[in-house]
Amino acid sequence: MSIAAANEQLEMVEWLHQNRREGCTKQAMDDAAENGHLAVVERLHANRSEGCTEDAMDNAAGNGHLEVVRFLHANRHEGCTSAALNLAAAHGHLEVVQWLCASRSEGRPETAMQSAAKNGQLAVTEWLSEEVSNKRRRCESTIRSAARIAKEAGHSDVADLLERKIKQRRLE
Repeated sequence: MSIAAANEQLEMVEWLHQNRREGCTKQAMDDAAENGHLAVVERLHANRSEGCTEDAMDNAAGNGHLEVVRFLHANRHEGCTSAALNLAAAHGHLEVVQWLCASRSEGRPETAMQSAAKNGQLAVTEWLSEEVSNKRRRCESTIRSAARIAKEAGHSDVADLLERKIKQRRLE
């Protein structure tokens, strides 16, 4: 069932549920969530008792599957770890990052900003720098650290953006 769930074989998941007694593990929902297979996640949630782990939301977020993340948040109790925000930021999934910052408490925008900067995710880095600036008066060292990380990783566009943010804050 885990293999069928991971590969979005909803009919096979349903058939196995109805005709076999072996059951499945939490890995089935984890894999379906990671791969963005919302219909499979919904079916497993409705019909199976195994559940999932925090990896389900972490990896769904990291792969940009916002609807899966929202479903897990609304219907499951396992939650996520700070990896959800960090992975979403590192992979450039801005809408997921915004939703996690607004809806979940796991993770720190400062750390996620560093992940985004290291991976050259300009839009995510910019949004998170604003988020950090709005929540903390003294954020220059955090933004400077992210700029250094971006520069070391070869993302001068991200580093330049963050340096401009620092200069702009000094003028305010």
